[in-house]
Amino acid sequence: MNWDLLRKQRGLVALGALGVVLLAFGWLWPGARSQPVSGSGIASANSSGAGWLWNATSTGSAPQGVASTASYYEGELQTMLEKLPGVNAVSVLVTLAQNGQLASGGSGGVGVIGVLVTVDADDFVQAKTEIVDAITNVLDVPAYKITVEPQKGE
Repeated sequence: MNWDLLRKQRGLVALGALGVVLLAFGWLWPGARSQPVSGSGIASANSSGAGWLWNATSTGSAPQGVASTASYYEGELQTMLEKLPGVNAVSVLVTLAQNGQLASGGSGGVGVIGVLVTVDADDFVQAKTEIVDAITNVLDVPAYKITVEPQKGE
């Protein structure tokens, strides 16, 4: 090891040592850890920071709790997806996560784990593409978390 080079770069070594000390101090200090923001409003619904702002013309108010948030998402998505051309019937299931765990109630940060849509459409492939695009844009959910399947004939 070249000790002469380290002596010449004392400032850089001191800065690195200070960084290591601050990191160690941050782990030991309990109040320094960031706490999740709790809220039951829809603005904190998506953990990626891009919450779904509900439609101002909607008759309901902001959903309270995880279960009502999922129901709200499902209802609004179903209403809007049924309006797509060529779509005859749609069923929507939204699965939410709360602080990294499957949602079971409470008021922690909520995020979408996945979306399942069953659709009866004239052209399934076209409807699937439009549905995935719509959900990706509205809920800010990656396409790989969205499943669209055809409804079975009755």
